[in-house]
Amino acid sequence: MKIAGRDVSGPNVVYLVLPRNPEIDEEGNEHDRDIVIKAQAVQDLSTLDTLLPEPKPPAAMGKGGEKVFNYKDTTYKQQTLQYNLKKIAYIVIKSLEPSEIEWDGVDLEDPSTWLRYVDEFKEAGFSQIEINKIGAAALEANALDEAKLDKARADFLRGRAAVPKGFSGQNTQVPSS
Repeated sequence: MKIAGRDVSGPNVVYLVLPRNPEIDEEGNEHDRDIVIKAQAVQDLSTLDTLLPEPKPPAAMGKGGEKVFNYKDTTYKQQTLQYNLKKIAYIVIKSLEPSEIEWDGVDLEDPSTWLRYVDEFKEAGFSQIEINKIGAAALEANALDEAKLDKARADFLRGRAAVPKGFSGQNTQVPSS
């Protein structure tokens, strides 16, 4: 696909590099230990919808014979909270697939394991701030925020600004007095 003559292929990708102290081998050589996280936008959520159906509020028959849903039901509210937490966890885990993380207790096919990803990062030695950064990178790959849109718009408009006739670059001459 092309848009305005420019090839568009593949989902949005965000890279996060987490610094680690270099490792020194037996010969005294330094080896980079930085951790590179690659987060890629999830393009299809149909598997999520199959594995984790959205909860439905309890319903009763209203006075006119129509169904009335009880969105204030505490069980429904709790189910909705768990659904939303698991949905975000799925998006994070799925986004991190290009990083080739080998999970011990997280299985993308089992929603009951998705919330464990945070504990696994902790057990691996990541700080809470690093875990937050990883989650933020995954969500950034999947989202457009106003700051990104404003920057893209400014870059676009800057490139379209009219250049004065005869202008060839920055004026570096010192004005005569």
